Amino acid sequence: MTDRTEPDPEDWSWLPDTYWYVPPASLPALQLDTGAGTLAWVVDQTVWHVTGYRTGYVWGVASTLLRRSGESAPPLGPDSRPLGMTMLGSITPEGRVHLTFIPSAPSASATVGLGRIIRHEGGVSFEMQMSSGSGTVTAHWAYMLQVRPDDPSWERLPGVGMSVPEMLEGCEPPEVAGGG
Repeated sequence: MTDRTEPDPEDWSWLPDTYWYVPPASLPALQLDTGAGTLAWVVDQTVWHVTGYRTGYVWGVASTLLRRSGESAPPLGPDSRPLGMTMLGSITPEGRVHLTFIPSAPSASATVGLGRIIRHEGGVSFEMQMSSGSGTVTAHWAYMLQVRPDDPSWERLPGVGMSVPEMLEGCEPPEVAGGG
């Protein structure tokens, strides 16, 4: 295992090239079909790759895969691929987080996540709440945990059975204009 030192609470410059995922306890999410007026429990695995940070701003890519609660991991087919997104947001020195996830599909709506970075016995996690969608709206809160290539979850993410690289396949991080 790699060294998991405590980061400085006012310096988030350690975030670039980190990966985050939803652990098993945080997988349940709630979906509303606005047309039918029905609620359904879903499993929401989301993965982030933070590719940059500067003066309180963070960016990278994210991918999410939803499935109905109680179903087995979805087969890898064209309709069960993760949805890739660009991630853009801010983090205050105190660890308050505001992230926007912009889907690559132009007709899809952005997802907004609010939360904070918290410290616990196991290290650091993002405590996040989000909502997304229009015809089908999903609400989800999660403790996003850091995942590394030497962690078991790297190869088999909870809830979906895919690896981190499979979840992020095809996600291209934004480039910083002007070398900034």
